[in-house]
Amino acid sequence: MASMVGTAIEWYDFFIFGSMSALLLGPVFFPSDNEWLSTMASMATFAVAFFMRPLGAVVLGHFGDRYGRRKVLVVALLMMGLSTFAIGLLPSYAKIGVLAPILLILLRVLQGFALGGEYGGAVLMVVENAKAQGRRGFFGAFLGAASPIGFLLATAVIALTASLTTEEQMTEWGWRIPFLTSAIMVGVGLYIRVKLEESSEFHRIQSEVAKSAEPQQRIPFIRLFREHPLEVLKSILVPVGQFAGYYLTTVFLLSYARNSAGFTIEASNSLAMIAAVSFLIFIFIGGYWSDKTVRWLPMLVGVVGFAFAIFVMFPLVDSRNYGFAAIAFALGLAFMGLLYGPLSTYMAELFSGSVRYTGVSFGYQAASAITGGLTPVISVALLDQTGSWVAVAIYATVMMLVSVAGMLIRRNHNNWQAA
Repeated sequence: MASMVGTAIEWYDFFIFGSMSALLLGPVFFPSDNEWLSTMASMATFAVAFFMRPLGAVVLGHFGDRYGRRKVLVVALLMMGLSTFAIGLLPSYAKIGVLAPILLILLRVLQGFALGGEYGGAVLMVVENAKAQGRRGFFGAFLGAASPIGFLLATAVIALTASLTTEEQMTEWGWRIPFLTSAIMVGVGLYIRVKLEESSEFHRIQSEVAKSAEPQQRIPFIRLFREHPLEVLKSILVPVGQFAGYYLTTVFLLSYARNSAGFTIEASNSLAMIAAVSFLIFIFIGGYWSDKTVRWLPMLVGVVGFAFAIFVMFPLVDSRNYGFAAIAFALGLAFMGLLYGPLSTYMAELFSGSVRYTGVSFGYQAASAITGGLTPVISVALLDQTGSWVAVAIYATVMMLVSVAGMLIRRNHNNWQAA
C-alpha cells in the first residue's frame, strides 16, 4: 500500500499534464488559428517526457540496484512533485511569448526523468517482499493500480475545478489549480515513502554483488546487456501495446471526444474517469489470473482484445451518445487492464536480482518512449491527414501485434531465482 500510494501521486502529477494537454494547454502555450495544430503542439510537449524516461531509468536504476530502492524512490517523488508545482506557476504564451513553451518543455523533461526511475523501484519494493511469494501477480497489480488511481485523482481534481469555474476562467487561470495541488499530495507521499524499509532480497543481492572481483560487474547497465540481451528485447516489446492502447484511449480519444464528437470538458473528463475505473478493476483481474496460469495468458487476451475493440470504440464515440461513448472508454481500458495487471511482475521475473531495477525500468521506459508519448501525436497526425479514425485504429492494431511478438519470444523464461 505504501508503494502504491507514492506511485499513484507520481502518476497524478504525470496525468494532470496529459489531460490538460488534451483539453486546455494548447491555446495557453501554443496559440494557433488551427485548433488541431495547437492540440498537436501541446501533445508533442506531452511526448517530450517519454523520451527522457529511458535516461531516468538508466541513471536512477543504477543507483537503485547499487544503493537501494527506497532512497531512489524518495528522490524520484521529489523531482516529480517540484516540477509539477512549477508548471502551475508558469506564465502563459500571451504573457512572456516563446519563453513560456520552452520552460514548459524543460519541466516536462524533468517529469519524464523522475518517472523513469519510479516504476522499477516501486514494483520491486512489493514483489521482492518474501510475503509476496506465490502471489506476485496479484501484489504486483497494486503497483499497476497506482496508474488509474493517479489518473482518477487527476481527473477528479480537474472535474472539480471545471465545475467551479467557467470555460473562460478555466482557460485563463483555472488550469493551474490541479498542478499546484500536487504539493499537498507529494508531502503525503514523502511521509509514507521515507518509512519504507528495503526488502531482505535486496540486501542479499547487494552482498553478492559486493563480492564480485570485476569492476564492470558492479555496473548494472553493463551486466544487463551482457547477461540478458533477449530479456531486454522482451521487456521493450511487450509494453509497447500497453502504452499505445492506454494513451490512445486516455489522451487521444479524450481529445477526439472533445474536438470531433463535441462533448463538453466536463463530459469528456467524466468519460476518462469511467475508463480509469474499468482499468483499475481489470488490473486486479489480470494480476490475480496470472497467478493461476502462465503469466502471459491474460496479457495476450488483453492485447488481442484491444486490437478488435478499437474498431468499435470510435463509432461509439462518434454516435455523440454519452452512454455509448462511456462503453467505448471502458472497453478499451478493460483490455489494457488485463495486460497491465500482470505486467510489473512479468517484467521483474525476466531479470536476475542484481540488475532487476535497471532491467525493469529501462525496458518499460524504452517502450514508453517508442509509443507512449508519440501515440497521441501520431494519432492526431493520422486523423488530420486522412480525415478518418480508421488509420488510427490500424496503427493501434500494429502496436498490439508488436506486444504479441514480444510475448512469443521464449514465453515462460523466468530469471527470478538467478543471482
